[in-house]
Amino acid sequence: MKNGSKTFFRNAVLMTLADLVIILFMQEWGVAQVIIVLLVTLLAAGQWLLWAYMRKSR
Repeated sequence: MKNGSKTFFRNAVLMTLADLVIILFMQEWGVAQVIIVLLVTLLAAGQWLLWAYMRKSR
């Protein structure tokens, strides 16, 4: 693994865990809460894609 891909992997795992915590502990679900979860999910997916790209481009 390249040196930079470790950072993307750590960030991807943290973003995924943060998304799960937000989903599990959300008390009420409204439009704003759904938008927040979607945005965090998109950020986590972007981190996973960046990690895969960095790992692939050795």
